[in-house]
Amino acid sequence: MTQRVCKAARAWMAALVAVSGAAMLSGCALDPVGLAVGAASSASGSEASMTADVAAAYRGTDCPTLAALLKAYNDPLRTLGGRERQAQVIHITAVRQLMAEQHCPAADTGAMANAGSASAAVTAGPGTAGSAAAPAATREPQGAMGVAVGPLTPHLMQALGVESPRGLVVTALMPGKAAELSGIRAGDVILEVRGVAVDDAVQMRRVLGAVPSGQSVLVKLWRAREPREMIVGPITSTTPALPPGAVYADAPILPAAPVRERFCVAQVIGSGLFASGLHSPLFTVRNDGSEAESAKLTTAFLEAARKAQPGYWLAPHPRPTCTRDSKVCTSASADSDVLMMMCETDREKGAEIYEALRRDKPLTELAWSPPAP
Repeated sequence: MTQRVCKAARAWMAALVAVSGAAMLSGCALDPVGLAVGAASSASGSEASMTADVAAAYRGTDCPTLAALLKAYNDPLRTLGGRERQAQVIHITAVRQLMAEQHCPAADTGAMANAGSASAAVTAGPGTAGSAAAPAATREPQGAMGVAVGPLTPHLMQALGVESPRGLVVTALMPGKAAELSGIRAGDVILEVRGVAVDDAVQMRRVLGAVPSGQSVLVKLWRAREPREMIVGPITSTTPALPPGAVYADAPILPAAPVRERFCVAQVIGSGLFASGLHSPLFTVRNDGSEAESAKLTTAFLEAARKAQPGYWLAPHPRPTCTRDSKVCTSASADSDVLMMMCETDREKGAEIYEALRRDKPLTELAWSPPAP
């Protein structure tokens, strides 16, 4: 699939040269590891199907790394509750299956016992009724933001282009919880929480546990080969919530990005040797360049393409991932159709991108303008 995605993205290369942020590319405009992990987190269906999807994301990992993953997932299992625990169990089962396939040395029997009984005996989360039997470790402050994480292995570190050997890879998100609501995605690497470098899930829960329940925290993460900062909340914590409207002393504040005119072009292109696609005219928007705004625009163009060519662009796309300055936003469907939007704050640079796409003969220009804000 990686080769097909890269081939489909090749038509963008001439245009990407005109984009100052094009250095993000590393052989392909998309990050196949991030896409694989993201697909695993969004999979629906039976537990067996979800386990198979997660196993596919780890396939090719060596035995020592799989053993480390198994330990990292199993160690905090007793302190988890509800859907977070169930998600962790799926990852444990997937890793154990791969270890069996690769004839890795037998894993710790305690890990198997914990994983095997988890679905039938889900414990309550920290600070809830039913946690009285939890081990002494859970008496320490505990916090959660609705995310399952795994260790940053050397293989993943290289594939994701992470500069630091420390961090936790996001493997699953709990719907409707702080991480998902704040924009964290599967495939992100969490580097710091509240200024503390994290490489252990238990440590991260302790850092979150020091924050009053219902508050937000500053998270530094790695996405699309770039560092990011994001305010994530409201988290849940065993530290009592503050009175309504109160904010704790070191609550994070990110300066608002300036609103600017941006000159953009969007395109969707199919996979295959004779693939064609659609691109937009050069259009102007005025916004803060946030990933949320840029992803919304990119998705709006895809919807217009589907209406213009009914029955052609049917495969669902994950939410587009953008560079930190939102100059490039990309998404690939399961059929390897590539969706992309490129923006510049300089009109001439935007026009250069448009001209590069207009000269690409297999592509058709779709009369489209962004929806009114």
